[in-house]
Amino acid sequence: MPPAQPFADPRDDRDNPFATGITGAVAVPVYTESVVIPRFIATASSRGRQEAERLVRMAGLPRVLSAPETVRTPSANTYRLWGTVVQHTGRTDAGLLAAAGYRLGTLDLFDYLLSTASTVGEGLEQLSANVHLVSSNSLLTTQEEGDEITVTYGVRHGDDELRGVVAEFAMAVVTAQLRHTTGALFCPRRVLFAHRAPTRTAGYRDAFGSAEIAFDAGRDSLTLHRSDLERPLATADPALAAIIRRTAGALSAPCGDRPPAVPGLREVIATQLPDGRPSLADAARSLALSPRTLQRRLGEAGTTWRAELDAVRRIQAAGLTLSGRGSEARAARLGFAESRSLRRAMSRWDAATGETDTGPDDAGRHGDARHGDGRRAHERREETAEAS
Repeated sequence: MPPAQPFADPRDDRDNPFATGITGAVAVPVYTESVVIPRFIATASSRGRQEAERLVRMAGLPRVLSAPETVRTPSANTYRLWGTVVQHTGRTDAGLLAAAGYRLGTLDLFDYLLSTASTVGEGLEQLSANVHLVSSNSLLTTQEEGDEITVTYGVRHGDDELRGVVAEFAMAVVTAQLRHTTGALFCPRRVLFAHRAPTRTAGYRDAFGSAEIAFDAGRDSLTLHRSDLERPLATADPALAAIIRRTAGALSAPCGDRPPAVPGLREVIATQLPDGRPSLADAARSLALSPRTLQRRLGEAGTTWRAELDAVRRIQAAGLTLSGRGSEARAARLGFAESRSLRRAMSRWDAATGETDTGPDDAGRHGDARHGDGRRAHERREETAEAS
């Protein structure tokens, strides 16, 4: 599958080799996935690290395997990776193959929302309410009817050619999650898929056990008996569940209401942060744009490179604060040369929202005030370097 920018601007064909040349196209919201999703797909579809690295490079996502868990990537990138996996393996059941590699913890916080719950029903409720943690493009809903409970999977914006692969992956992963947390060979009553029946069917028994499986069903879903909801989870941990849910509640859902200033820019910045101070030139190169075009697009959207970089750092800083990292480690992960620069940025963010930081960095922040002039000069030099 050829790499393509999900929201190419036809005005910039001269600078963007991925532009479609189609005029009058309507921009759609940019939905994202946590980096743990494409990382899982790549590693589970490979026979080793080298093959996984080759897959992500072929898909144009070279940093997926090393990016921090707080990074998100456009759903268009995940679909492109799926296309690469299908082409590389020659398997139309690539979704089932990848799901077979699931292990508890693979999906980070999302997994522990389920595993720490007391029962299957409580765990499914947590998954449905927090699916945005792994994908703002995904929908996971439950519906009761008689003595059955149906869990339905959907996407807000997908790819018709890869719909079946993605749906099979999602349904198989949910089943695997329930198996790992109940400690039993959990099998749904019934699994329905909207796509046509494939020629290869052996993998479905491994993924769904004795469940009745049907295709051309108009939806992608799995159905459980109502009594399954009361099944206790072997991994239940009420005390940890309270902590996990507070953490999840502190993470706002990604905004997909409107396209960003430059689609993919914030995701590129996030992947560059751990490597040092990101630069506009490097970001433009990753987006297959010239630096001049990137600057122009930012200006047209009423923003700047510095503002976008600052926004990404602030979002990433919230996640790192929750993880309990020390100030030096947090500064490095956010692309700051030293922790003092991070403290100044946090002071600026707090001032902008009227918040007060009472964390461990607060005393140091006030203690540094007497050196403010010299350090502000250092910060200006830092910002100049970042913009280069």
